Amino acid sequence: MYSITTRYQELAAQATRRGRCPRCNKPVTRTRTFTMTISPFNKNPDGTVRTPAEVRAAVNAKAAAWQPEEELFRHAKCG
Repeated sequence: MYSITTRYQELAAQATRRGRCPRCNKPVTRTRTFTMTISPFNKNPDGTVRTPAEVRAAVNAKAAAWQPEEELFRHAKCG
């Protein structure tokens, strides 16, 4: 039996947030990458397939809305 692997184009957006450690009050930077693919499975709320521009807008909106929790700004050494 044969299998076919389909790879869809992936779009990424990176968000960086700066804050202060709640324990030592030193500056902390956190970065997260958000990704989505341009595929027939990536749909709008009304059920239509997203265009590449709509996928780019959606991934950028998700990155812009990201706000890390306060405990995420805590250093690993501060426990």
